[in-house]
Amino acid sequence: MKTDKINCAVHGIQNFGLLCIHLALSLKHREKIGFHEYDSGDSGRPDAWCDACEARWDLTKTDDDRDQWFIDCDHKLVCATCWDEAKELNQS
Repeated sequence: MKTDKINCAVHGIQNFGLLCIHLALSLKHREKIGFHEYDSGDSGRPDAWCDACEARWDLTKTDDDRDQWFIDCDHKLVCATCWDEAKELNQS
């Protein structure tokens, strides 16, 4: 059974997206840390990451490097409203 919704404790049933751990934590700490996104078209919102993760992405050269980058970003599944809040908080 495929689902394209999650049940957020704050916002209820929503579409979803992925945020790097740093962006997810920025919602709690209210720190502006930059916002980058890539839309792979497979979720309610594009995958997103912070400036620090973007700087590490720029150093990747191989598929193995990119796989490790994704692991290191420690992406968190969040509802679309939380994702939108992270984008609004962190965009330059």
